[in-house]
Amino acid sequence: MTADRPASGVRPPTGCTVGRGERVASFFIVAVLVLIAAGILVRQRSFNPAVLVARQVSLTPAAVPAAASSPIPPALQLLGPPESFNADNLYDKIDGKAELYLAAGFARMHCQRFALKQAPDEWFEWFVYEMNSLPGAFSVFSTQRRAEGQPLPLTQYAYRTPNAVYFVCGNNYVEAVASSTNALLLEAALQMAAAFTQTASPGLTHLRELDLFPSADLIPASHTLQIADAFGFDGLKNVFTARYQISGAELTAFLTSCADAAEAARLRDAYATFLLGNGGKELSGGQPGERRIEIMGGTEIICTVGNLLTGVHSAPVLQPAEALAARLRQHLASSDHHAL
Repeated sequence: MTADRPASGVRPPTGCTVGRGERVASFFIVAVLVLIAAGILVRQRSFNPAVLVARQVSLTPAAVPAAASSPIPPALQLLGPPESFNADNLYDKIDGKAELYLAAGFARMHCQRFALKQAPDEWFEWFVYEMNSLPGAFSVFSTQRRAEGQPLPLTQYAYRTPNAVYFVCGNNYVEAVASSTNALLLEAALQMAAAFTQTASPGLTHLRELDLFPSADLIPASHTLQIADAFGFDGLKNVFTARYQISGAELTAFLTSCADAAEAARLRDAYATFLLGNGGKELSGGQPGERRIEIMGGTEIICTVGNLLTGVHSAPVLQPAEALAARLRQHLASSDHHAL
């Protein structure tokens, strides 16, 4: 017996010949394969026009809404491609905070990184959260407000920290979060933010509900909007709050609009029942229709004015809380709030 020959050494059986037609077909197949390979090489060596465009513009349509696109400051360069996320995959980008955005009417988010040309290690990431409404944008802006923030005259709702810029522009909530406190980097982020507000079509820019809070003793820029499950109660939705400093105590006033006065009274009692069911104790006194619940070392004062549910949340001291609740009732009684 002899060992098997390698495949490369196999010869056609004696007497077999290859016809001219078969040789022509083989040459044709080889030629086609060569042409395909050449095409692939040419395509790999050429740039996609979309890539060339992305290198020339600051914010591509995938980075922000087309109406809000604007040139980036000369000091910046693109650092990586734009990204986009929807309600199904927002967790991939901001796991841990996605629920807050989804509850507030999130539509989509676009982000991209930019770096200083002279110092590529200095960069910031630009986020545009498209929400379904101005209240939704304000809600995520206000409930995440940094304590060290300094107000900015950029839009009605805007502030900066040592390494970031945050603002609301119509239905958009925008963040520019930098890798450091580099002054040139933050200045470039502010320039981009200003360009965004100038080219956007913001629509509604002011929340009338914020005007319903009395101005005396109000802590500036302390308003928030809790879209759902305010104060841990799933019956409280779209609750606006504001903080006050009265007689050395920091207090939180709140209000929310209901369909009518009967609905406001029902919600008052439902919230009181919730507090009592979680260890609260009802206190006597107060104005007619007002309920006071002592719970977890604080006092909740809950009342109604027309179709509004209002009051003071978790007050550490009763006397200034009573004064604030009375001020709220008086201010709301004289305000035109029924159209809310």
